[in-house]
Amino acid sequence: MKLAWGRAAALIVAASVMFGAGACGSSSDDSGTPGAAATSSKAPEPKDVLLGSLSEYDKGVYAVDFTALDSSGQAVIDGPKKQAYIKMISTDPDAKFTMEVLLIEPDAYVKMDMGELAKLPGMQALNGKTWMHVDRSKIKDAKSLVLGANETDMLDLKALLQSAQSVQQAGDRKYGGTLDLAKGENSPMTDEDVVKALGDKAASVPFTATLDAEGHLTELLIDVPAAGDKKAHQLKLTVNQYGTATVPAKPTGKAVIEAPADTYDIFNG
Repeated sequence: MKLAWGRAAALIVAASVMFGAGACGSSSDDSGTPGAAATSSKAPEPKDVLLGSLSEYDKGVYAVDFTALDSSGQAVIDGPKKQAYIKMISTDPDAKFTMEVLLIEPDAYVKMDMGELAKLPGMQALNGKTWMHVDRSKIKDAKSLVLGANETDMLDLKALLQSAQSVQQAGDRKYGGTLDLAKGENSPMTDEDVVKALGDKAASVPFTATLDAEGHLTELLIDVPAAGDKKAHQLKLTVNQYGTATVPAKPTGKAVIEAPADTYDIFNG
């Protein structure tokens, strides 16, 4: 049980960090944008097209779905309004849980379903039915639950795509190559243990990206090879609702309680 709680805590913190100070802000570097490519009559390089596919993503309003080795989830981001929502489902045998995080500045809320563990003394609130209002002053790394208005790259996609090598067109609006998985350390798809197990191989992991008719990224598939005790698997990210995504409303009334002490033990564990 101790192992399960420890791994759950690590995943919870990793998920919240994607909304924190560690997330990349908007970049002043205009290289790789559609505007930069348009200044030349020469056909843009495949990697420039790939980087340019983040032009709408850079504005910070979008929704995503993702699957990783032992988890899946969804997120809705509105960076300009300092609002974000993420749901993560862990299927890890040692840490099965469902977690939702809602950030609506200046407030932070967490909803967790720990399954059978919710029956233990003091854990009744972790039943997935009640939102818990989090007091940031009680969290050691409170920055992990802060969302800045200029932080639009919540998925670390820029770092991942900028690391891409040998990029080539792989079909209609599709591009492939390799990327450095370690560069996406704040991505909800990236598992630190997997990156460590891959070693040098983490720097050249195959990927395929799909763009829509307007040239915006809609899907990213990363084929991760087996390494150590980690089996081969595919990371999948789909991005949609550019400019229109809406974060759920702040919970009120009986739908929300103040987070109990045990919850802070998880965040600070």
